[in-house]
Amino acid sequence: MEIGVITNPNSRKNRNRPERVERLQRIVGRMGEVHETASVDSIKPVLREFLRKRARYWVADGGDGALHWMLRMGMEVLQEDEFAESSATLPMALPTKGGTIDFVANNVGIQGDAEGILAALRKHVEYGATIEETDVDSMVIDGIQLVDGREQAFRTYGFASAAGGIGQRFYSKYYADADPNPRTIMKVVANAIMSAPIALSPLKALPLGQLRTYAKELFAPTPCRVTLDGMLLPGTEFTGVHVASMSINLGNVLRFFGKADEPGLMNALVGTPSAWGIIRNLPRMMGGKEIRGANILDRPCREMTMTASTAELLEPIIDGEYYRNVKRVTFRVGPRVRIPKVVAPKAA
Repeated sequence: MEIGVITNPNSRKNRNRPERVERLQRIVGRMGEVHETASVDSIKPVLREFLRKRARYWVADGGDGALHWMLRMGMEVLQEDEFAESSATLPMALPTKGGTIDFVANNVGIQGDAEGILAALRKHVEYGATIEETDVDSMVIDGIQLVDGREQAFRTYGFASAAGGIGQRFYSKYYADADPNPRTIMKVVANAIMSAPIALSPLKALPLGQLRTYAKELFAPTPCRVTLDGMLLPGTEFTGVHVASMSINLGNVLRFFGKADEPGLMNALVGTPSAWGIIRNLPRMMGGKEIRGANILDRPCREMTMTASTAELLEPIIDGEYYRNVKRVTFRVGPRVRIPKVVAPKAA
């Protein structure tokens, strides 16, 4: 078997597509297998079989979140005795741009929709054509979570995290939309700009609907302490805590973390800027330039730790996935991940 595909029937885009597995299996044909993974717990057994059958390509039918869970579960399976003893390694991992942002796929140059990408991969494999391969840095992320009142350690892997402050709250607004897409990014930005003069001034007492609270909610700080490469940053709350191992492009609207494209480094974007300080940087965010301000650090790093400073627990978002009830989380430079650069032919 060359290609192993996992697809989540509960994802936003697959809920009304009961024929998804059959459709993707027809595309893969005899070159691979497609398996439905209805829960996180169902991913490991499938990946175990992919390793046993020596699939060269693992495909996540989805975007950044689908790739995130495939990598996390895959890394855990590789540490099991059966595979650790054989020195098995992670196969090439491929997201199919089935998400709402798809920053990983866009970063490495994957083009097309899920069906076209999978068809192009199958064709290349079937005819022995060369597939360009890209190595990207990941982050290894260790944290402490409260589960049923007890502390529980977890380890995961990812590429970018809106760990607290403006980025984390931006995603909350973004995913609250019925159909999040690049236009939603523009809507969140526009609402923030329009509501800031009201929500952050005495005008907030006026009956103006969501304009009274939108910016206040979006720019609310996260209570936490942050250590960057062993240096404890001053303060116990931050309006922004973000880190990534690759540059990201949010719907061709906002671009961040350009310093992470240097191998072996992450890019931390941390600070206590005011709402106006963040708004003033919007043109720089749109151009992918360094974020500037007296209370902002936009710098390369190798390790960042974030710890809750009050009873309010953390809710970092990693590759678009929420991790809730977190007391502490540490991000370090992780293993390199091989991603095939698959470009689907444009429709005639």
